[in-house]
Order: sequence, then structure tokens, then C-alpha cells
Amino acid sequence: MITTLKDRAFQSVFSNLFVYNILWEDSEVDAAFLGLDETSAVLAISAAGCGVAGLVAHNPASVDAVDINRHHLALAALKATAAMRLRSYDEFYALFGLGVHTHPDAVLGRLVDGLPPWIAVFWARRSHLFRSSLYQCGLTARMLSAFRRLTGVDADWMRSLVRKSTADRMRDIDDVFATAIRKPHIAAALRSPAQLLSLGINFTQRDRLLAENGGCDFSSLILAHLRAVAGTNLETNWFAWYAIAGTFNHDRSDAAPPFVRAGNHERSIRATTRLSFRHASILDRLAEAPASTWSHYMLCDAVDWMPEPVQRRLFAEIHRTSRDGGTMLYRSVEDGSIVERLGLQKQFRLKQPDSDEASRLDRTRQYRRVNFYEVVQ
Repeated sequence: MITTLKDRAFQSVFSNLFVYNILWEDSEVDAAFLGLDETSAVLAISAAGCGVAGLVAHNPASVDAVDINRHHLALAALKATAAMRLRSYDEFYALFGLGVHTHPDAVLGRLVDGLPPWIAVFWARRSHLFRSSLYQCGLTARMLSAFRRLTGVDADWMRSLVRKSTADRMRDIDDVFATAIRKPHIAAALRSPAQLLSLGINFTQRDRLLAENGGCDFSSLILAHLRAVAGTNLETNWFAWYAIAGTFNHDRSDAAPPFVRAGNHERSIRATTRLSFRHASILDRLAEAPASTWSHYMLCDAVDWMPEPVQRRLFAEIHRTSRDGGTMLYRSVEDGSIVERLGLQKQFRLKQPDSDEASRLDRTRQYRRVNFYEVVQ
């Protein structure tokens, strides 16, 4: 009960803060396995919107984005709408590749036209975020900025790391980060609720993460995560660049989030996808929908946050509102299957090869599982 109360408090605070400015999930991996086409209807938890904006390039019939955090939903709406409406790629890349625009008021004013009124008001009051940099804003960005100051890493350090072997990268990470994060005041900060908020990890998720990693402390977990990321293609890993350099690798056209890339932008501006944005819980959005509404569900890691009764309600509503053969995607910090633990294998069939491959490929290295399930009616 104490953990549940902590998690409820966590969710209440999290839902009212601007935490993320990028989606910490590999949307390129998602797109490879979702199987979207022009008949697809997607219900997605938006988070910071990179994934939602990336869906548009595949021209599904509709994308219904929902989130309890209005900051993240407003950002998702801006990204997805810009992907469809902003024909100048240079201007689009300035907004979401660089995060900086010299005259943001005018362009944002055009983009929010037709969006829910509260989103238009949100960006009218916050267009200044693009004058300095969108990617310096939010709780996670401030945490990472402090991390870079403490360790002295920057874009040049990241470029040097890219050129090294994986073994040498591991040694550099140990040399730079291991001592820093084990200092008592830094270790204490890493364990704090503020740090969990900046990572988007609630207390239950934290405990599962530690248990899945042999009961280590949180500092050891962070270090293990950095080592795992070092084994990826760092030249194009936009998550690693954002964390270490505070920017993307602008020397490579394939080193920004997929929705920002030129090819996807070209497809997005031709898309006819209907977009909707709802500031609400996904359970509320599901409850008001009729049967056979959606073909795809993108849940981020929200299922991990939920107590068992809420998980059961969520899956029941997905089963009710899904088309036959629909696809449900969620990420988890544990190897075990939530669906199996709830005894729902008859309603949700794991796409084993796709899920295993997606889990292997996801470059964030934050989750043990990227699970794709077929909805069986």
C-alpha cells in the first residue's frame, strides 16, 4: 500500500511537469514491426511526441494521441502537426532538429490553428522556448545538463567516443562516470524522487529495475545502462547524443529522431492522417470508444506503472475496442510478461520473433522488453 501511495503521488506530480522534450523510446524500431498501412487506426500515449509524429510518415487513417501530461501532449501535437503542415524542411529541422527558431511566434501560430484551443494557448505562452532551445527545456534536460557539468562531457567527447572500439568506450565510461556517480552527494541525488521524475521511473518501476539487475544500487544501474548504450552504433544513436552532447549529431542525416529526417518529412507532408489530441488518461479514452475502433495501441511503458487491477481494466478495454488481429505495443523494465502473469494469453498473443528482435534492437537500452501482442477476438 505504501508503494501504491508513493506511485500515486509520483503520477500526480509527473502529470503536471514538463519532463521530456524527446521520446525515450526507439520509434524507428517500433515502425519496423507495427505493420501500419492506410487503413490503420492508432491509439497512442503521446509522451513527448516523437513516436506520434513519426507515425504520420506511414499515413495511417487516424492517430488518436492521449496523455495525462498536458506539456507532453501539447508538444506531441506540435510535432505531428508540423510534420504534416510545415513544407519547408529547413524550418522544420530548425524547430525539431536544432530546437531553435529565430521567429517562433509566427510559425507556431500557423501550426496550432485548428488544434484544441488549450494547445493554441499553451504555445502562444511558450513560443519563447524555441528562441534558446527546446532541447534545453524540461526536467530531464536540466538533469542531463547538470550531469554534463559534473563530468565534463560534451559533443567533442562524444565524437571521440564514436571513433573508439566498444571495449575502449567502456573504459572511458568507467573513467569518467564511475567515480562521479559514486560520490555520496551524487549517489544520493540519483536515488531522490526528483531524479526518478526526470527519468520517468516511478517507485515500482525502480524496484523492478533493481530486482531485475540482481538487487544492485541505483548508481550501479545507471553505470550499467551507460555501458549498454556504449555497445550501440553511437554515431546515429540520437538518445546517446542528446544525453552526452545536449544535441543530436547534425553531421549525419540519419542521426536525428526518425520524424525529423528528410525522407520521413517528405512522406508526412503528403499524408492524409486524421490527428486528434486528448488530455486524459488512456483508460478514459478507451471507455468512451465503441468496439472495433482501433487497430494499433502504443502504450509506452505505462503498463509498468499500473497496479494489477488497473492493468486488467486496461487490457479488457483494449480487447473490447480492438479490431480483430490488432497490435498492442508496450515496453517493460522486466523480462516477465505482464499478460502471462494476468492469465490473458488467449486474448493477447505475443509476437515472439518480432518482440525479441525489437527488444534487441532498441537503442535506448532502457527496457528489457519491447513487446508486440496480437489482439485475438
